[in-house]
Amino acid sequence: MKDRKMPDSPSSILAELIHEENILVDLPTEDHALVVKALVANMVSTDLVAKANTSTVSRLLNERESLGSTAIGGGVAIPHARIGFSDEPLMAFALLRDGAGFNSLDGAPVHFVFMVLTPKDDDEAHREVLRAITYFVKQPIHLKALAGCKTPTDVKSVFVDYA
Repeated sequence: MKDRKMPDSPSSILAELIHEENILVDLPTEDHALVVKALVANMVSTDLVAKANTSTVSRLLNERESLGSTAIGGGVAIPHARIGFSDEPLMAFALLRDGAGFNSLDGAPVHFVFMVLTPKDDDEAHREVLRAITYFVKQPIHLKALAGCKTPTDVKSVFVDYA
């Protein structure tokens, strides 16, 4: 987020970074590894991540997860990695109906997955994106609105409406 004017609220970062084509709803599986794989594949299919970087992204996400669960509780997981091939943060989102087992800190199933890739040399961007997600998910009305979504368009509207 170098040389960028910061948005008026933390939630507006999500409205800016999460594009409708990078929102997955009703995946055929809700297994942790397969959800992450689907999000990475989505980022490749929408040209956020070059196909040549797929294995690097997967490796970095797995390395981060091995340090400790990125499922922060309350039904939220934030698999994230620092990358060297983008100067901007990249995001994808999955809404899971039944909830995946992400080894969450509170033991609850995960329903909301925010995948975040941030530039490895931009600590401010990394902190701002994670802060924005944390701020957003701490508002019960936000999660209730997301839980009621049926389509990627619905999900995007929630991020925009609460920006």
